[in-house]
Order: sequence, then structure tokens, then C-alpha cells
Amino acid sequence: MDFIKNLFNPLNKNKKREYKDLSKDSKQVVTPQPSDLLIYARDIAGVQIQKHMQLLNDCKWIRAEYTYPAFDSMNFIYKNKVFSIVIDIQDKSGNSYLPEQYIKRQLLASKQHNLIPCKFPVCVDNPTNPNMNTIKALHNGWNLFNTETDEEIIPEHLATTEKIELSRWEMRNFAITYIRRIFEAQHLKILSFQDTLEVDPQMWFEDSNGKKCWLIIRCETTPKEKAEKPEKLNEIIRRCFTYDGYFTGIVLKPLDDDKLYRGSRVNIEFNGLEKIHSVL
Repeated sequence: MDFIKNLFNPLNKNKKREYKDLSKDSKQVVTPQPSDLLIYARDIAGVQIQKHMQLLNDCKWIRAEYTYPAFDSMNFIYKNKVFSIVIDIQDKSGNSYLPEQYIKRQLLASKQHNLIPCKFPVCVDNPTNPNMNTIKALHNGWNLFNTETDEEIIPEHLATTEKIELSRWEMRNFAITYIRRIFEAQHLKILSFQDTLEVDPQMWFEDSNGKKCWLIIRCETTPKEKAEKPEKLNEIIRRCFTYDGYFTGIVLKPLDDDKLYRGSRVNIEFNGLEKIHSVL
């Protein structure tokens, strides 16, 4: 897992940024576990951000769970702005241990999906041998800073009432969340899920017989009437050949506008799962 391998390499600001192709990570049935340090730092960030979210209307998490692969650690929406957050672990001298690859990945996704790239700095005395009792957020308040410019981010100052269309990633995330709720209602065990657009499948789960299965999820909006299977379906099946596979498509129909905007009311069309691969 790239975060674990790079966690203890201080950020070299002069290093050329590279972007790792994540598409081959689709065979991860169970999400790889991060380090104890990262888990603890994520908890600190989540609790502190949640306290400020509760003071605002129209502010909610989009994804707070740890997923892999991912372009950030967590993200939330306030009014018409979506804030993407990575955890920036720093030592007591202020050296950042945020992998350069993570910065590149988040900035690219933020540009593609109209997100505000943020980092949440967390300080620890010695990241290579951390004492969990010394870990703390760099500042009180939101403790969010623009990943690219280092400018302080105050969500209340950035959100407006301007209509902003949902990005392809937001639609994918919405569909995954919708399916997760259906599975949970049916008491099907979800082993892992992820919403990175270039990675398939989106979910691994156990069916009613306890068999491990994978699921491709796609989402469209009108005027399209259905969501199509990915062009690289055969390649996905080949990589995940030893497990049964399914496909589902969701269509979102705006109720108030001709386009799908952040915060819009929608009608959801879902026709169940289609089995696309069986293990003999």
C-alpha cells in the first residue's frame, strides 16, 4: 500500500510529481489496513471537523470511511462546495510526511471533479516511532489548508448559492451509497467499496450464501435512460475471474431542474443486480 510505504519519507517539494495508475488495484477484496498512526490521525480529523459541521446547515459527509484506493482521506459538502481532505502528518519541526503521490492524486481529482483540495495537518513528536498521546491537530477550528497553496480554508467563506452540477465522481459516490444502504437492509455483508473512477469493481460483498462477489456500479442522469457497462468489462472479469460478478446501473432524474445540481432533489431508478460472471 503506497501510503504505508511512503508515510515516513518527508515531503520533498522539489521532487517531480508522479501519478500512479490505480486501475490494477481492483482485485482488492478486503481493504488493506492503514497504519495505527494514520487511523488515529484520521479519527482526530474526523472528530474535529464533525464538531464544526454540526454548527452549519446543509453540511454533511460524502465519504468519511477509510477506503482504498482513494484520492483523499475523507470529504464533505457544504451548500454548493465539496471539500476533499488528506491527512498531513507532520513532525515537531513541521516537516510533512504526506506522500507526494497523494498530493498529485488529490489535486488531479479535485480539478476533474470540481472539489476544493484540503489538507488537515496533524502533529506527532516522532512519526517513525509515534507516541499516540502526543498526536494533535496543528490548530483548533477547521484546521484545513489548501493542499496546493497552503491558504487557510474556511468553508463558510467559500460556499455560495450558485448552482453547480454534480461531477461524475459525485454521481458514482451517490450510487455506491445507495447500493450500500440496500445491501445493509438485506443484511448482505459488504467487504469493501471504493469510489475512484478509474478503478473497478466498486464493491466486494458476500451474497446470501456467503460467497465472495464483486459488483460494478454505474450512474447516469437524464436524458440517458440507462447506465452502460464499462468498455473494459472483459478485462475486469479476467482480473476478478475467481469470483462471481454483478453489474448494476442507476439513473438519476432531477425533479426541479433540467440538470443535476448539488443539493437537487432526484428520482432514483434502480432495477436490481445483473449477474455478468459465474464461477464454474
